[in-house]
Amino acid sequence: MKQLLLLLLAALPLAAAAQTPIDTTYRYQLGLTASPQLNKFFTANRSLPLGLLYKRQVKPTQAVRARLVGQYSRRDTANYAQVQDGTGIREWQLDAYVGYEWQRLLRKRFSWYYGAEVGAGIGRLNQREVVAWSNSNGPYQYDWRYTGKRWQVQLRPFAGLQVALTSRLSVLAETAAPLTYRKLNDQARGTGMQTLADGSYVPSGGTAYYKYTRTSFAWRPIQLIGLSFRL
Repeated sequence: MKQLLLLLLAALPLAAAAQTPIDTTYRYQLGLTASPQLNKFFTANRSLPLGLLYKRQVKPTQAVRARLVGQYSRRDTANYAQVQDGTGIREWQLDAYVGYEWQRLLRKRFSWYYGAEVGAGIGRLNQREVVAWSNSNGPYQYDWRYTGKRWQVQLRPFAGLQVALTSRLSVLAETAAPLTYRKLNDQARGTGMQTLADGSYVPSGGTAYYKYTRTSFAWRPIQLIGLSFRL
């Protein structure tokens, strides 16, 4: 990460100098990207968003771009005796971005670029816990369900470093500072049944709703890494 930042900072004076055109023999780029979560990068990372990247050169040092990013995770949890079938977590998210970038050549194989994107996305989280056990009053069963709905829009300034491995294939890494507006709509519902010693039943549970909006701004040292292929 430090090397990436140093290269980006070192390249800033070059932006004011004479601009060397990027090789536009190939006008299009297609890429595969991944957005690592730094706090889980070296552990079991179940939330690694993967994406597709498209660029089209409109000028020797400028390009329009589009990205599609998605993730899906599923986890079934049955790690102790009371947990019943049906317990688990399902989560997915899909985001789309369009943007514009300016490109600068550092050396023959090294270039850096900067620009901004705007995008929108939607996500869902479904969580369920089904348990059955006995207490001093008798057998007890409980079914708890949570549904979280997410919508967001984002303005994302970025800067990136691209290294050409061949005339067509490159690796890239980007840093970004996204400004995000997010809307959340959550619902939690639980139903339970306590069986008493005399054979009678005592129901329990209820439903809760929670809605809120949030605006956040953060710097992501490594927003994405990827491979790019020129066409």
